Amino acid sequence: MIMKNKKKDSRLAGEGDVPAEKWLVAFRNPSGRGPEGSMLVRQFYAPGYYEAYDTVLTHAEKMNLEVLWFREKRNCGPYMNRNYPGLESRCTYCNKKFGHEPVPCASESCELEFCSKECMADHAACRHHK
Repeated sequence: MIMKNKKKDSRLAGEGDVPAEKWLVAFRNPSGRGPEGSMLVRQFYAPGYYEAYDTVLTHAEKMNLEVLWFREKRNCGPYMNRNYPGLESRCTYCNKKFGHEPVPCASESCELEFCSKECMADHAACRHHK
């Protein structure tokens, strides 16, 4: 019987592999409430500064926001122990990406989040009908 060498499926980290760090970004929405607009803080993952910079600027351009600052979450003392919405989230119902505050399900026992009240209502009609 001839034994063949099997290639291991486990992948080792290489020199170019950098683990993703959690980052925080603060935006100003000029069309928000008040004359100054409104400030939003979002979190996202990126493996390094330049990837984070690219992600932040792309999102700011797409959503018409002004970038106030961004930095690694572990270097953000007062912001460290809080949970912030993701930079871009996916709707649980329609699976679209969105970059604003998620709409939580109206059912207290359900923790799902949606892009709009319409998706939340459709989900409630399908999932929580009585």
